[in-house]
Amino acid sequence: MSLSEAVQPHVDFLIGIRLITEVLYPVKSGKEATVYVCRAHPDTGREYFALKVYKELTRRSFRRDAAYQEARLYRNNRVTRAFEQKTEFGQSVQFGLWVGTEFENMKNLFEAGVYVPEPIKQAGPTILMEFYGREGAAATLLQNASLTQAQAREIWVLLKANIEMMLGANLVHGDLSPYNILVDVEKSDDPLRIIDLPQAVDPRFNPNARALLERDVRNTLGHFSKLGVRENAAWLARDLWARWQRAEL
Repeated sequence: MSLSEAVQPHVDFLIGIRLITEVLYPVKSGKEATVYVCRAHPDTGREYFALKVYKELTRRSFRRDAAYQEARLYRNNRVTRAFEQKTEFGQSVQFGLWVGTEFENMKNLFEAGVYVPEPIKQAGPTILMEFYGREGAAATLLQNASLTQAQAREIWVLLKANIEMMLGANLVHGDLSPYNILVDVEKSDDPLRIIDLPQAVDPRFNPNARALLERDVRNTLGHFSKLGVRENAAWLARDLWARWQRAEL
């Protein structure tokens, strides 16, 4: 399938470097991006990849960015002024940072062993990544998954460990919820992926990191509590933060 004129050259680039052969169909669409299934090039040894395509500036909103962007540094004075004044150039810079930051966050977390999709390549407003699903069908969002109490407990234990690993890698997701966690209970050794990471923050520099961590824990545990999981979100977030401060993660 063909995409917009702004995106197609980047897709052609991915085809040209023999990562994919074609874009097949969309599997998820949100306010910020649409995710497509792509047929992988035989040289990759994969069957499919996922391609996240960020929507054009005119169709996106950065109103929620303030808490996440704080403490990100812009060394160019023109960039800083444009960013603060929200000029067209500033928005363009912000857009590029948003996409590039997600790719770098995914790369760092994947290397740290966190259950995120393996990032393959960034090309303009697109990120090519591991496809997590079966036979071209994406795995289920946690929000829509039917889990037994035992399955819910197992996935929560793994998710909690991943939140801890993320913090140990100096990142807080910042928007974690049942809507950006993919699950596949039939893959008992690999049952989840955490997605949507452009807003993740570094707790060493962002003063909002602790509050964002508390919200991540509260939002995810709130879902699992409906499935019989019993833990105290406030205590868990406080314990994670204290251990991170003591460099114990």
